[in-house]
Amino acid sequence: MIHRSFFRPHTILTALLFLGVASLAAAAQDRSSPAVSDSVTFFLLPTAEGQTREMYTISGGAFSTPFTLIYGAVLVRHGHDAFLFDTGLGEQVDNQFEQDMPWWARPFFEYEKQQSVLKQIEADSTLPRPTRIFLSHGHWDHAGGLVDFPDLPVWVPQQEYDFIHSEGPPAVFPSQFTLPDSQWHIYDFEAKNYAGFEHSLDLYGDGSVVLVLMGGHTPGSVGLFINRSHGRNYLFPGDLVWNHDQIDRQKGKFWLSRLLADYDSERVDEVIRKLHDLLIKQPALQIIPAHDARSWDRIIREH
Repeated sequence: MIHRSFFRPHTILTALLFLGVASLAAAAQDRSSPAVSDSVTFFLLPTAEGQTREMYTISGGAFSTPFTLIYGAVLVRHGHDAFLFDTGLGEQVDNQFEQDMPWWARPFFEYEKQQSVLKQIEADSTLPRPTRIFLSHGHWDHAGGLVDFPDLPVWVPQQEYDFIHSEGPPAVFPSQFTLPDSQWHIYDFEAKNYAGFEHSLDLYGDGSVVLVLMGGHTPGSVGLFINRSHGRNYLFPGDLVWNHDQIDRQKGKFWLSRLLADYDSERVDEVIRKLHDLLIKQPALQIIPAHDARSWDRIIREH
């Protein structure tokens, strides 16, 4: 997701029609939540929160229905290894915003910061220290914390590396990608079908952590499956959907959000259908969109 997609509202025209309705909130629930004990564990680390309207997140959504947004990262531990899936908004996001967000967009791209991933890890000795970072995609609200971890390699597929280095503001902030070439790790997927996705990568070779190439939202958008014992399985699809109801209803984003945010809307629709079919086959699968606070809260309540 990128904030230009919401535009608080999305464009000047929409702003005139709905001025002042999509204001951000400063509610700051603790959404850090470890999963139960197993060989693979994850932690949800929020870094910001806000409020918009359901209509901006799903085609046919209600303007009268509020929708809480979450901005954060997933910290995954597997044995003695750990990595971040996205970084949320980092310590330097205010400076990044000032430097790279176009003047015409700033009034619409507000955010309410919470504690950065770096500060959360420093403050909690029970959290594992990541050794690398995987990006679901390169939009600025997912990559804001990269500069907080200058020594960690950043893993992306070639398609997303190319997108990051060719796209500009307001989608991608150059100030967030200051790492040297040696810190980039371009990885390849295998041509192995996993859960209906044609390209996958079993990160540890034991089926517990699997990356899949989704595309659509950006050329190299990646989804993360975490499979734990006793059938506790999770999918983090990044911004393929913003609202879990998109999967249930097989709906894309609000038309303007699609236009502004999704690189290939037809591919997004195709993947939404895949996720809908997957939930029919695996109803216990927990799909956790990156910005749907309801999904984050549900995982916390259940674990």
